[in-house]
Amino acid sequence: MKILFFVGKGGVGKSTSSALFAVKLAKNGRKVLLNSIDPAHNLHDIFQIPLGPKPKQVLTNLSAMETDLNQWIKKYLKSMEDEFKSVYKYQEAFNLHKYYKTMKYSPGLEEYAVLLALSDTIGKHKDKDYIIFDTPPTALTLKFLALPNVSLLWLKELLKFRQLILKKKEIITRIKRGKRGKAVERDPILAKIESMISNYQNLVRLFNNADITSVFLVLNPNKLSLAESLTIWQELNVLKMSIPFLILNKFREEEKFIQILEKEFRGSKIHKLYEQKEEIIGLKTLESFSLSITF
Repeated sequence: MKILFFVGKGGVGKSTSSALFAVKLAKNGRKVLLNSIDPAHNLHDIFQIPLGPKPKQVLTNLSAMETDLNQWIKKYLKSMEDEFKSVYKYQEAFNLHKYYKTMKYSPGLEEYAVLLALSDTIGKHKDKDYIIFDTPPTALTLKFLALPNVSLLWLKELLKFRQLILKKKEIITRIKRGKRGKAVERDPILAKIESMISNYQNLVRLFNNADITSVFLVLNPNKLSLAESLTIWQELNVLKMSIPFLILNKFREEEKFIQILEKEFRGSKIHKLYEQKEEIIGLKTLESFSLSITF
């Protein structure tokens, strides 16, 4: 299975590009799932077919879906509430349940929701040859792609802190009872932290594996799109993610712009999508569109 992320500035044509590539792969006999994780979904307009959070077959070998991020935010909040109730069984005595509603205002919820949806999609559709993600605009995309690395930094420190607490607790237990305590083995918080570290480490390995995960950077031939694409390029290089292709959408024979791309994005192949007189919408149009790229 290969995972492709189509990333770029808002409005550059990520959804159209991802749809064209998904159709090409499907017509070449590959089993493909195309998933929009952009809150402002466009795939249903491009395919001219109603889409939702469950995969829908749109062509032989091709299914498409549009993830409901609000649904994943609710799932995440519910799981956190259940976790708190499980770990802090005394919460009723202190009326902690009154404060669960404040969790929905926590920063970073949308990024976690995207990551949960992404992990769920990958886990449920391992039978596919390709899973293609049509991503949100730059800011949210970079945040959720960086989230596993960032989370590992503080989780590892939290792990050390929790282990220190348990060590102190064990010493106190020995002093009070005159025997060795079993706090570390039984501690549910430590187990949760270790589980989260393992999950994020798996995601980092997945994102960094160039044989599995690739980023297709979509841009238009203008300065604003170029500037934001350079930012994306720099950030993804820090995250050690492979960017084998640039998709230059709405191309109009701007050869000087091609030269700039070749200089700034060394090592990435440039594929041109020429500007069309009419919108690329509908299955027939998508199927008839010629893509010369091979990957």
